[in-house]
Amino acid sequence: MNKIIAQERLAQFRSGSFDEAKRTAEFVISSEAVDTYRTVFFSDGWNLKRYEKNPIVTYQHRDQDGNPDLVIGTSEVFLDDNKRLIGKITFEDGEDNPLAEKVFRKVKNGILRGASIWANPEEYRYGNAEAGEDPEVVYFTRSELISWSIVTVQSNPEALARNATGIDAIRAALVPEKKEQVVNKTGLSTQVARLQLAKYKSKLE
Repeated sequence: MNKIIAQERLAQFRSGSFDEAKRTAEFVISSEAVDTYRTVFFSDGWNLKRYEKNPIVTYQHRDQDGNPDLVIGTSEVFLDDNKRLIGKITFEDGEDNPLAEKVFRKVKNGILRGASIWANPEEYRYGNAEAGEDPEVVYFTRSELISWSIVTVQSNPEALARNATGIDAIRAALVPEKKEQVVNKTGLSTQVARLQLAKYKSKLE
């Protein structure tokens, strides 16, 4: 399996986007801002093909759970004028899925505002100071969107642990002396990176 890193990033409800009649809401899934893990996803590097083949939205990232009601809707994903990646969910009908109805109402009432995505970084590098980038930040130049989910972030501490582990593995794979020049294409070069990624992968399975 070539693609073994999945990054979970926090997303946020897009204010004013809720449409009760159409049962839709929009979330800012990703932008080019530096996040708390000192990473940036380039907007023009998103590969959405895999997600578009099965554009479901789950609750609490329980994609592998046997309960089909954890799939609470489907979504359209697109870039807006500010180069932010937007996920527009259409919630499943409440009569068919009571959990989808509950999440729908909590989003409507402003109780649930969090979401997160799983992304597979395909190419990444440290920032180039000469180009005005931060040399301590990891820039993901190409990434594959795997899934996104509405979550209660506060009750999901493992999300932060998985994110930190993945970033550590990526940083270990980039040679510090050449971090301006290195572009890594999922095939990692150092033994420590392989060990970290194997440990990280086991947590995802």
